[in-house]
Amino acid sequence: MSEDRFNADMLKLARDAREFTQADLAKAAGVTQALVSKIENGLIGQLSDDTVEKLALAVKFPPTFFYQKERIVGFPHFHFRKRAKLGIKATAHIGAIINIRRQHITKLLRSYEIVAAKPIPQIDLDETGLTPEKVAERLRAYWMLPRGPVVNVVELIEAAGGIVVLCRFGTTLLDGISFRAEGLPPLFFMNRDVPGDRFRFSLAHELGHMVMHSSPDDDEKMEDQAHRFAAAFLMPAGEIKPYLVAPKLSSLGRVKAYWKVSIKALIKRAYDLKLITDNQYRWLNVQYNKAFKTGEPIPIERETPSRLREMVQYHLNELAYSIADLAGLLSVNANDLERAYIPRPGIRLVVSN
Repeated sequence: MSEDRFNADMLKLARDAREFTQADLAKAAGVTQALVSKIENGLIGQLSDDTVEKLALAVKFPPTFFYQKERIVGFPHFHFRKRAKLGIKATAHIGAIINIRRQHITKLLRSYEIVAAKPIPQIDLDETGLTPEKVAERLRAYWMLPRGPVVNVVELIEAAGGIVVLCRFGTTLLDGISFRAEGLPPLFFMNRDVPGDRFRFSLAHELGHMVMHSSPDDDEKMEDQAHRFAAAFLMPAGEIKPYLVAPKLSSLGRVKAYWKVSIKALIKRAYDLKLITDNQYRWLNVQYNKAFKTGEPIPIERETPSRLREMVQYHLNELAYSIADLAGLLSVNANDLERAYIPRPGIRLVVSN
């Protein structure tokens, strides 16, 4: 271990992942905050094994975690949904989770190949003159989707070579982050703690970013474009219109169950398609806020990714890695590895005859 150089960025990453301040980490590790600060600022390049062991125990990562050479990546601002209300600590925590998962994916992909017949395309709106609605229409045609609702957004993205990762962000203020990193497939990190209908729309929103926004532009403009793409992708105008004629809250629940989008999204879609007037739109929203104070009826099941789990299982089954081997590869503790990537059998009620 002493032959490698301690990576101060990894210490900051581990601290943010555990939501520790420098003072929290110092107390948990039995060292001074001054020492933690100097390490993170690169003033102390090499640490004793004893100090590394104390820091590792405090943040619950193996000592090898701190000697990884991977660099931390920042994320495009325009891919953050509802980021404005997030505090610095929460943003750092989410960034740490995503960076660590990205490092895991990088390592797993060294021995696992993803083949996609029709990968996620990139379409420049300015160059093509297309609208987000037209891009959504073309993508549905490119992937040969049948008329009607998209059955499973996660499956579409993963069949196209993307990787969807469920994360616990610790907040519902952020739905998802997506980005392309050199040498990696398109990555979608999604909040697992949001309702299924919102999850589908947010994932389609991030897909819109992946397709349309290869270079940064005005944040609000790109958010609006991604929103329009998601609405058109999940609810094509020509197909959804018959379901939104004279919409009422009492009937929109059945529409929600079929199209698997929220009632709120259906009301907005009806307005955008000019199927209701300004007054009707305001009135429906007033009714909506009164009726659904604690949440919408008819929950939509959240979609479950499978690609990352398949990558882990490939290492365990085909490459004969043990849990300890895989934990060593990913520089995590075995318990964290199992919680993150290896499903546990559910409790089953057995009734005797």
